[in-house]
Amino acid sequence: MKRPRLPRTPRLSRDTTQLLRLAIALSVSASRLEDRFWVHRLDAQIDSVLDKGQEDTLESALDQLWTANPPAYDALAQAIEARSSGLIKADGQELLLIAIPVQAWSRYSIAAGAIAPARLAELRTLLHSHVLAADVRLALVDVLFSPDQLPRGFAATRKFARSLMDAAEHEQDLHVDAAGLAQAIPFVADVRYVVGAVMAAPDAAVFRWQEAQHSREQVLRDWQAYGGAVLQTMLPACAIETLLPNAYFNAWRESDLSGRGWGVRSTVDYLKAVLALPAANLRVVVAPFYDHVLEEYRVSFTRVGSNDVLHGVVWPLIGNEDEATEVTNEIETIVRAAGIGEVLLLNERMPLEYCDDCGAPLFPNPEGELVHAQIPESAEPTPPLH
Repeated sequence: MKRPRLPRTPRLSRDTTQLLRLAIALSVSASRLEDRFWVHRLDAQIDSVLDKGQEDTLESALDQLWTANPPAYDALAQAIEARSSGLIKADGQELLLIAIPVQAWSRYSIAAGAIAPARLAELRTLLHSHVLAADVRLALVDVLFSPDQLPRGFAATRKFARSLMDAAEHEQDLHVDAAGLAQAIPFVADVRYVVGAVMAAPDAAVFRWQEAQHSREQVLRDWQAYGGAVLQTMLPACAIETLLPNAYFNAWRESDLSGRGWGVRSTVDYLKAVLALPAANLRVVVAPFYDHVLEEYRVSFTRVGSNDVLHGVVWPLIGNEDEATEVTNEIETIVRAAGIGEVLLLNERMPLEYCDDCGAPLFPNPEGELVHAQIPESAEPTPPLH
């Protein structure tokens, strides 16, 4: 009798297998000397894959390690980010892609697009004065980017970094035609980025906090005081929170983390402004949403005594966060501090459902029903909250 054929796991490519082998070896290395051996070979393998534009190979290797070997996953992810956002010239000079994030919310449209030359010059001066180490060269891109306008994927990020190399070497800025970028998706609260690259000698300090007389906290305070003033002029009619300029992927992660609380606080301020409603008259409903595992929490805002959802915020889980993480406590602390009158925590496992017509996420009302968030028609129209 013919036996049924069992499904087979897709065969991994040679490049993927090599990435897995090197990442696992690096994760169990027991000395810095051995680390350097594996890092050198892993970097060379990643460079080869990036130069061929094989994004799927990198994603496949990361997927294989995500749950099977978290230490190797971390080693590979860090190496891919380093090779995507950092380059070394033939003379040993090192280039690092950087991002300058700023959180913003507004009742109106949040600006994105071309940065005026005068504003760019001010940012350059302030970065040299308050953020970058001595003797570091800098190039900035003359665009204020929304998240959906940034390079997508590791290979595209590496190509973008390479386009900044000559500009950084000569302390010039890079022009990008903002009209050719994707249109910024309108949200009430969102993040904007100024992107650039720094170039430094091998083993030299890149950021001011690497120098003995400065701390990261002081650099952030100075940047918020001086850089924040310039960024505010670029984001009219917005409330902003200035974040620390840093290596590209790190700045991106930090803005994702801070953006969750920023979105919740912004919603309170937004509803108070649009509806002339005190925070004490608002109720927050928080519920967990699952695919196969817990993916996110969704935070609904209603009037006290009403089941109509006025607005909603998605709070995605990031990194190693899971059901054991005290996310609901963090959300409750934020909304209580903002003066919210009632907080309702739902325990039901909600499905990741979206509106069939517009694709917006559906949010839980106090009865546990998933509904479309909607401001009353008497209030001014507004884009959705991110």
